[in-house]
Amino acid sequence: MSEQYPDYVSRRLAQARALLQEDDYGQMDAAALCFEVLASFPDLHEASELVLQAFSDPWLIRDNRKAIGRHVDEWDDRPWQQRRRLALSFRYTSRWDGRFRQYDESVDPDDVLPADVRDMLDEGRRQLLQDYLLGQSRGSEMAWPIFLAAFKRTAKPEVAMLWVGHLYADQGYFAEAVDVLEMLLAQFPESQDGRRLWAEVRWWRDYQLRIPWIPPRTGSNGRRYRQMMAQIDPDFAAEPDVYDAPFEHIPPNLENLPDDFTLPQPVQAELIARVDEVLAALPQEIGWGTAVDWSYLDKLESGDIDTSQFPEWAQYLLLEIDDPQQELFLKQYLLSYFSNPPLFDDGDDEEDSFFPD
Repeated sequence: MSEQYPDYVSRRLAQARALLQEDDYGQMDAAALCFEVLASFPDLHEASELVLQAFSDPWLIRDNRKAIGRHVDEWDDRPWQQRRRLALSFRYTSRWDGRFRQYDESVDPDDVLPADVRDMLDEGRRQLLQDYLLGQSRGSEMAWPIFLAAFKRTAKPEVAMLWVGHLYADQGYFAEAVDVLEMLLAQFPESQDGRRLWAEVRWWRDYQLRIPWIPPRTGSNGRRYRQMMAQIDPDFAAEPDVYDAPFEHIPPNLENLPDDFTLPQPVQAELIARVDEVLAALPQEIGWGTAVDWSYLDKLESGDIDTSQFPEWAQYLLLEIDDPQQELFLKQYLLSYFSNPPLFDDGDDEEDSFFPD
């Protein structure tokens, strides 16, 4: 490391590497040490890459895939579901405590929302949730100007901006979170909470395409999702809109907004279509390897699952299932399981530890 950095930087990074060598789960704590360094030295590439190394632990990849899979199937390639995966990943790994230390160590952020704009901030959050949960982009379009107006009207802009910055990160909008936190630091450069959160969210903005347990974006805008649903649900092919149509936007409650607040005009459909075209044209492979063999998703979509490639014990397991639908689900699960990086050394008995907790 260059001598331009203070000695404590080398010590923190060495401590992070030591945590990664321990048997206990130290990956998130190691990453937190790196984020502390990045808060002071945001361009220190070594610290950023060490976070990625911490997140590349095979057991952490396995556990996060399993946890996120309870909420979103890996074959669900609708754009807002990819954002949900990122949001859940941020929540599972973040060691930023989400509290406002300058006020009270035990206080939750929601409890210190400025009273003069609480209704506005709550309304902005409800709008953002429509995009995060339902894929209704008009919600996120509406939330941004509500938050900006709240910052201008509150007597406590630092608290409001910190809360909104964390909210955006918590829901997977890392670019927006960085923008808000940079507004905060421009006005309040001594905000330790803001700078530490900014460093972490900035890393997620820059590395979100390299999170090893998140499948790569397809640019297909839900094609794989529709194909898989047609396999799983016989009624889906006849009524795809039941699953796939956008939900109607619920406008803001004007009682929660100032009388002089002007609702923004919708983004033009032509512009949205053009952005979608650009995103779809971006290369899917960015030049770095991935720990998980995501090609299994293509096999799922095509239905080309070659069980002869499974270990013998897995083939026997499938032979004992009579129900075709249950057999399909187990094949899909096994294919997903075997795509994970190895969890054991060659000398270990992986069969005994097949079924996750």
